Amino acid sequence: MEGIEYLVQDILIACIMILALALLIIAGMSYKRTANQKILVITIAFTCFFIKSIILTIGLYTDVLASNNLPSTFVIPFDFLLLFDFVILLLLYFAVFKR
Repeated sequence: MEGIEYLVQDILIACIMILALALLIIAGMSYKRTANQKILVITIAFTCFFIKSIILTIGLYTDVLASNNLPSTFVIPFDFLLLFDFVILLLLYFAVFKR
């Protein structure tokens, strides 16, 4: 049963990374065309989300996210990923509600 859980994790992280990259490209092209500050903030948010998905992928295949073999200075703490989510949500909030 554990193999299925890891397969689902792999598929979900890959889907998230592809979606984040697609949204980043679309937002970047929109900003380049319009030079709208709201779209710039959304582009930054999608960039952060894509970077987070890269970190998750690296952690999935290298055990960087939760490894007992590495010193604690090399382990990416879960709090860091939560902080990334918080920043992404704030950026999207400011993009939506900025006048």
